[in-house]
Amino acid sequence: MPGVPSNKACERCKKRHMKCDETRPKCERCTAAGVECPGYVQTRKFIDQGATVRRRYAPYPENHPSSVNDADKTRSSPCSGENAQMASVAEGTHERNAFAMPSPLQGMTSNSRPNPTQMGAANIQNSTNQAPYDINPLTFDREQSSSSRSNAQNSVSPNNDPFNVLNAPYPGLGQRPRDSRVSSSEEPSQRSEKEEFQDIFSELMTGTEHEIAFLIRHFSEVLGPWLDLSDSRKFFTVYVPIHAINSDFLKHSIAALVAKHLGRVKGAKCTTAGGMSTNPATMELYPNSSDVDWFLKAANYYYLAVSRLNASISDYYSTVSSSVILESPIETVGRWLRLQAAQAGSVSFDRFSRKAEDLLAASALLTMYKLMDEPGENWQSHLTGIKPLFNSLLQIHTNQSSTYPLFSHGASAVFWNFARQDYLASYFNRLPTHLDQENLPLWRAAGISIDTVGNTSFHNDPQNSRITSQEDLVANSLIWIMNKTVNFLADFRKSQLAHWTVIDPSEVPTSPGTAQHSHPDTSTWLRLCIAFQGWFDHLPEAFRPCLRLDHPKDTSKPPEIIHLPFPEIFYSLTTCTAAMQQYHFGRLALLLNRPPDVVSAPSTAFDRLQGYREVTKEVDYRCREISGIALGRPQGGVRIYMVPVLLAVGQCLEKPEERQIVVDLLRGVEADLGWSTDGTIQRLQSYWDQSPGSLAAT
Repeated sequence: MPGVPSNKACERCKKRHMKCDETRPKCERCTAAGVECPGYVQTRKFIDQGATVRRRYAPYPENHPSSVNDADKTRSSPCSGENAQMASVAEGTHERNAFAMPSPLQGMTSNSRPNPTQMGAANIQNSTNQAPYDINPLTFDREQSSSSRSNAQNSVSPNNDPFNVLNAPYPGLGQRPRDSRVSSSEEPSQRSEKEEFQDIFSELMTGTEHEIAFLIRHFSEVLGPWLDLSDSRKFFTVYVPIHAINSDFLKHSIAALVAKHLGRVKGAKCTTAGGMSTNPATMELYPNSSDVDWFLKAANYYYLAVSRLNASISDYYSTVSSSVILESPIETVGRWLRLQAAQAGSVSFDRFSRKAEDLLAASALLTMYKLMDEPGENWQSHLTGIKPLFNSLLQIHTNQSSTYPLFSHGASAVFWNFARQDYLASYFNRLPTHLDQENLPLWRAAGISIDTVGNTSFHNDPQNSRITSQEDLVANSLIWIMNKTVNFLADFRKSQLAHWTVIDPSEVPTSPGTAQHSHPDTSTWLRLCIAFQGWFDHLPEAFRPCLRLDHPKDTSKPPEIIHLPFPEIFYSLTTCTAAMQQYHFGRLALLLNRPPDVVSAPSTAFDRLQGYREVTKEVDYRCREISGIALGRPQGGVRIYMVPVLLAVGQCLEKPEERQIVVDLLRGVEADLGWSTDGTIQRLQSYWDQSPGSLAAT
C-alpha cells in the first residue's frame, strides 16, 4: 500500500555503496553528514514486476517525515467514497495478482528470465545503442501520455453522452500536452496520491486476463465490423478473436488497436449495439476507463505484437532490435511469404494457410492502428508492400492449385481491406494505387469474377460461393472498378501536369512500385462509365434503401421548422450502405474529370453551356445522395471510410449551411469513432477560403 518503504537506497548511499536507513523523504545518513539527500528513484518498471510495483514505487510526499507515518495518516484521515472504493478494488487486485496470478503477463513468455519481447516500444527508437534489457516502456513520455486521462475527465462524465462531443481534440501518442492537473511549478512526482494510485492500478491491469477480455470483446463488438465491411462471414469479428487464443501476436495486435481507439475516444464505449443492460458482464466493464492512459497501453501492446510477429516467423530473432519497430508489419509478413514461395512444397499447405491468415490479419490490424490518427495524405506510405505481399501469396496458391487459384476466407478478407484503403489513399494524393488493376489473376483469387478482357460477372461461381455472398461479390467488384477509376484520375492529373509544363507525360514521376497506365482519353473514361452503369444495373435487392426522408426536419432549432438541405438515407445492410456511397463517389469523380474530346465536343457556346448545366445537375444529385447516406448515420465501418468522400463533396458545395453539414459530419466521425478528420477539415477550409462564397461560409 502507499507509504511502505522501498527496498531501494537513496542515490548517494547507492553510489557510495553504503547502507541506507531509507528514511523518507530524506536519508538520515545524508542529513548527519551535512549534505543534501538526492532522494529516491521512483522509476516505474514494466508491468511484469506484478504485485510488487505498488509497494516498491509508492509516492512519498515531501511534508511527511517517513513513509510509515504517511501510511498511518492515510488510513486515519477521512477519505472519500471513491478513494475507499478504489482502495478496496486495488487491494483485491493486489491479492489476486500476488497469489492467483504470479505475473500479469504470465503465459506471455516461455522462460523465467527477462524476455526482450516484454519490453515496450516506447524507448526503442531513442536507445538503439543500449542493451535490450534497459528498455523501460512505462517511463515513456509520462508527461505527454498523462494528458489522455485529464482530457477524458474534462469532456466525458457518466452523466453525459460521450458521443455528442464534436470539437474534442484527439492528441496522438507523443504529441499530447502536459497533464492539466499538474501545475507548471509542480513536478510529476508531486501529484496527488489518488493520481499515482490510478497510474499504478492501470499498470497492474495491463496484460491481465480481465483487460485482455475487455479489449478483445470491444474489438469483436466495435472494431471488428469495421474490417468486415464486405465480408458477411465476418472473419475479423468472429474468427480472428478465436485465432487469438493460440496466437500471442494476434492477441496483442487486437489489444493495441483497441487500446489506441479507446484513447482517441477518451475511454468511452458505445453500447448501442448490445442494447441497454442493468447488469453488464464483467468483461464489458473497465474501472476508471476515462482516466486510463490508453495510449501508453497501446504503445506497449503494439511493441509486443510486432516483436511476437517477428519471433513467430523467424528463428533468428533472439533479441529485439529497433528494426522490429521501424519495419512495417506488411513488409514483415511479405518477407515471410516470399520465403515460403521460394520453398514451395516444403510445408503442409493447410498448415501454411492457417498461419498465413493469422499473419495477414495481424498486418491488417497493425496497419489500421497506424491509419487511425494519420491524415489521409499519409495513408499510402503505410500501405507500401501490399503489392509484393499478395503477389507472393498468389504465387504460392498458384503452385498448389490445379485450376485457378483462390484465396482462403481470411486471406480474401484481408485483401479487400487493403484494396479499399489503397484506392482511398491514392485518391488523397492523386497517385496510382499499389495494387495493379491489370493483374486479373490476383483479383480473381480474391473472389470476384473477371473475364480475360476485364468484364465483371455478378453471378457467384459455385466454387467461390463458399467464401463470399452475392452482396459481398457485388461490393468487392465495385472496389476493383474504383481502383481503376482512381488510377484514371492519377493518369489524368499526370497528363494535366505534363500539359502545363509542356513535357512528355511519361517523364512525370509516379510513386515507386506502381504500374504504368495508358494515357487517359475519352474512350477510357467511357469504359469506366459503362462499368459503373453495368454494376448498378445488376444490383441485388438489398442495395435498395429501406428508409428515405427527402425533407428531414432539423429538430435542433425549435420552435422554428427548418428542413435540412439533404435527405436521410438508410440501408439495412452495412455492406450495401458503403458500396452505394462509394458508387456515387466514383461517378462524381469521373464526372468532374472528363478529358476533352475535340471530335465530339460541343461546337457552339450554347452547346457548351447546356453541357455545363447537365454536369452541374448531376453533381448536385451525387452530392445529395452521398450526404444523405452520411446523414443516415450508418455503422462505424462506413463512416471511417467516407472521409475522402466528404472531402470531394465539400469541394462541390457553395452554400454555407451545406458546407457546415459536411464539417459536422467529419467532426462527428472523429468524436464518435476516434478516426482522424481534422486534416480533412483544414484542407476543406483552405479550399473554401480560396473559392467564391468563402466569406459567407466563414
